[in-house]
Amino acid sequence: MSELVFSSWANADLDSRKTVASAEEVSIPKEMPDGTALAGIMGWDGIAIWSGADPVDMARAFAKGLAENSCGQCVPCRVGSSVILRTLSNICAGNGESGDVENLSILANRLRKQAMCDLGQSCGKAFIDFVENFSDELSSRIANKTVTPAGEYITTTTAPCKSACPAHLDIPTYVERIKEGKFEESLSIIRQDNCLPGTVGRICVRPCEFNCRRSNVDGPIQIKFLKRFVADYEVERKRPTNLPAPPAPGGGKVAVVGAGPAGLSCSYFLTQLGYEPVVFEALGEPGGMAAVGIPDYRLPRNVLRHEVDLIAGMGAEIRYNTDVGTDVPLSELTGGDYKAVFLGHGARLGTSMGVDGEGDYRGFYKGADYLRDVALGREVYTGDTAIIVGGGNVAIDCARTALRMGFKDVKIVYRRSLKEMPADDVEVADAVAENIEMMVLHNPVRIVSEDGKVTGVEVVRMELGEPDESGRRRPVEVKGSETVVPADACIMAIGQGIDTDFLKGSDDIEITRWQTVKVEGLNKLAAVRDGVGIFAGGDCETGPLTLIAGLAAGKEAAFQIDRFIKDGSSKAMDEWVLNKYVEGLKPYDGNEDVGQKAALEPAKIHHLPVESRVKTMDEVEIGFTHEEAIREASRCLRCYRLLVAAKAG
Repeated sequence: MSELVFSSWANADLDSRKTVASAEEVSIPKEMPDGTALAGIMGWDGIAIWSGADPVDMARAFAKGLAENSCGQCVPCRVGSSVILRTLSNICAGNGESGDVENLSILANRLRKQAMCDLGQSCGKAFIDFVENFSDELSSRIANKTVTPAGEYITTTTAPCKSACPAHLDIPTYVERIKEGKFEESLSIIRQDNCLPGTVGRICVRPCEFNCRRSNVDGPIQIKFLKRFVADYEVERKRPTNLPAPPAPGGGKVAVVGAGPAGLSCSYFLTQLGYEPVVFEALGEPGGMAAVGIPDYRLPRNVLRHEVDLIAGMGAEIRYNTDVGTDVPLSELTGGDYKAVFLGHGARLGTSMGVDGEGDYRGFYKGADYLRDVALGREVYTGDTAIIVGGGNVAIDCARTALRMGFKDVKIVYRRSLKEMPADDVEVADAVAENIEMMVLHNPVRIVSEDGKVTGVEVVRMELGEPDESGRRRPVEVKGSETVVPADACIMAIGQGIDTDFLKGSDDIEITRWQTVKVEGLNKLAAVRDGVGIFAGGDCETGPLTLIAGLAAGKEAAFQIDRFIKDGSSKAMDEWVLNKYVEGLKPYDGNEDVGQKAALEPAKIHHLPVESRVKTMDEVEIGFTHEEAIREASRCLRCYRLLVAAKAG
């Protein structure tokens, strides 16, 4: 069957045995991100073959993967997977029996209909596709006692939420432990991939929840808040901290630039790999922009500091008030006692639009600078009306912070409509609840000032035109609609910039036109200087993204650093390569009929009353009770999926 082209993936109907079909028609990535050529796949959404994969042997490998990954809690999966594997193994060995095809069909349908979780159910779908489309091939091999050579396969499990998470946390398992009341075990599972669970449990942008299959029923699992719950449980109950036990240091020192999410994560995993990370942080406290760019009402500083203390206790040394480039030259890190360097300096610079009238006026700020000044206790200007320009989370943070600093009237000016606003819907709703005005479909054209201080912002009304490259409708100025909005302050919260001044003169480190550090790819390697690997990750490599993306980058860099130091290899870790491939298959389908009836809506997030919370920087959101956490965790459908990819050749 070497010329077979077939696909039932995502309800495709392609079969070269019935009609002319080419491999190009199979809309599946045909190689791994590292260039490994594939011949076919079998997984949660069916089967696809384009370059010589044997469907029977691939189904045997798939059955083996199911048997090895079944949790064993239900008979159709625990017993059925073993029987399917034994049956297909016998057929491949030339020992198949009459009745095997019928039995495979029965077992596949039982898996699909009776398995308790989506691992068994989705595998059942794949086996049904297999039996329905290759029953004649099975019968022929059984009758002829054909021996099928074993191919080479890559096997992995995923879940839509896990695949969407940049750090690829084992979300279904840690949620299941909460359902079982095993809160400390749940936290231990989280810490396998995430060193800041209490922090992430408060400020994550929740890509997992936007890829939760429960969304297709009655709303996503409150994954972020469940993470916060177990992190808070450990602290509030004064439970022993259950951290991964690092080995005795022996790998040598690694320099880490920046104690933001990426640098902290890299250090956390380096200690577990036997290294002594030395972190150089320009500020007097840890967390980077998580500490000085996210207000305390969202992320109390004591939560972040506690989690950093745990990382330091594992063996990471953090040198505060030490700015690489000013206090320590980069050459000292690459030419000294360090075996590798990780650049995780983030995106700490405020940016502005460059509209007319911008200047060093009283009441004019860049968003990141304003939040940093407030966080560090510096004096900030306060008046009656503040205008915040932008539509992202930084703009929302600036607006809600300005309200707490004493402004009576706070307006957010955004050039598109509320629907296009990129800020988290939850943050937008909280801002609206605090009576922050959303001046959507407006754009600033001039800062008005008098006697060295801001007195207003001239704005122009916008309307939405055709979609641009982002897919959002392009805002177009309405001629003659300019008007001046009186204001005492204008805060430009339109993004953050990356400080690369300390890299000037480092010709071996390439800086892109976006001022990011260029790396080779998934290996995070930016340069090799006199045998010392220089790696980069987080905002300084990707541009401003999210805290969880920074944590993921630091974790990945730590393992790449370990590989580079031990054997000089810059090859990307197989796990990162496979994760990237799986992401491309899009495990979540928002239109899928999950087969569940709406029963339990997501747990409600509790907040401090508006009238009191806007007067302080106290944390606004209130964590789950034990009962709420267990109830919410019980909504999880445990959507694990299995994928087997056949290597070509």
